[in-house]
Amino acid sequence: MPKERPTAWLAPPEGLAKVNVDGAVSIEGSFGAVAAVCRDQRGKFLGASAVTFRHIIDPNTLEALGVREGQSLADDLYENRIHIASDSKLVVNDIKVNSAAGYGDILHEINYQSRNFFCCNIVHEFRSSNFEAHNLARHARSLGFGRHVWLGQPTNLNFIPVNVVSV
Repeated sequence: MPKERPTAWLAPPEGLAKVNVDGAVSIEGSFGAVAAVCRDQRGKFLGASAVTFRHIIDPNTLEALGVREGQSLADDLYENRIHIASDSKLVVNDIKVNSAAGYGDILHEINYQSRNFFCCNIVHEFRSSNFEAHNLARHARSLGFGRHVWLGQPTNLNFIPVNVVSV
């Protein structure tokens, strides 16, 4: 019998901040967006960011850029012990083996930037527990091109609560 998929945010290991990341392609397929949502171990919102890219529509490239944006957000928040979760098992595996995939330069940068953190775990989680980053990536498609950051309070992101129950 298959294991039941979690349907709520999953807390990171002890002492780590959690960054959920995701990517999305525009409805007309002409541009892409990535998003990152960072919470502390207890589920308190720390910050979020989204980047909209012109002409990047490959889902795996966007997922990898989402992981890289998660690292950038953690850096903005001065978090140096992080647990990044993506719903792309392929991209997470490619990061772990430093694959030479078509988006290999992004994977190399992720691995290089990981050294700037005291701890930087990158793991796969099902979309059912990665819904906030998924919703933010979809929302980012309506924002202008470039990087958007929300620190402290997600004032205009009503789909991201300030606290989530993690215990």
